[in-house]
Amino acid sequence: MTRLTFRNYIGLFLLSAVVLSMLGCSTIQPCCKTIQTIDPRPSTWALQMKSNCNVPNLYKIDDNVYRSGQPTEAGINVLCQNKYIKTVINLEKFHSDPVIQCLNEFHILQIPFNPLPPFENKKMIDEEVIKVMRILSHKENGPFLIHCLHGSDRTGLMSAMYRILFCEGWDKEKAIDEMENGGYGFNAQMYDHFIDYINSANIEKLRDAIPVKAKFGCAQQGNPPVPCSSGR
Repeated sequence: MTRLTFRNYIGLFLLSAVVLSMLGCSTIQPCCKTIQTIDPRPSTWALQMKSNCNVPNLYKIDDNVYRSGQPTEAGINVLCQNKYIKTVINLEKFHSDPVIQCLNEFHILQIPFNPLPPFENKKMIDEEVIKVMRILSHKENGPFLIHCLHGSDRTGLMSAMYRILFCEGWDKEKAIDEMENGGYGFNAQMYDHFIDYINSANIEKLRDAIPVKAKFGCAQQGNPPVPCSSGR
């Protein structure tokens, strides 16, 4: 059996770099992932924004709440400098957002959320949902951006709960439908316990704990801002 030498490893690395460049990817910055969605897309679902690898999987839920994968430092700077986002909610446990200098009002809050089972009971998810929804209930601190690593599963759960708790005309069935089929990359097999949680959640009890006094429209008014240019 031929042993790989250091020179062999260098050759493999260079070959990989060539292949990636042919695919239009950078070895420094990974390719943006394009996630398929259904067509036609319901107008009530989150609106896909022009995005790039700096703010991946970026969607506008309504005028006050956005969702995405984890932004890069460049993405955080763009969101801050252009005043599109005032508060970032990071659901990651091990990946912090970059610390930047921002002249505008801008806050980054890390709410670590372990997405994997087993859970002793749904109270553990209740606690995380309440933390995030209490932040979103203070509309004066928005617009908000909710994100995890990929913007698909934990972000999907929080976005669905926001729909149910705050948005008029949204129930569990509609929120789960968007979470699974909205093109965000939700993994229904791995995170089926999120679906079970939503179906069993005591919505009135959660609304009392946040508190949410009344649902509002959660509508998208006019043309949305464009935080990032297209392309990489």
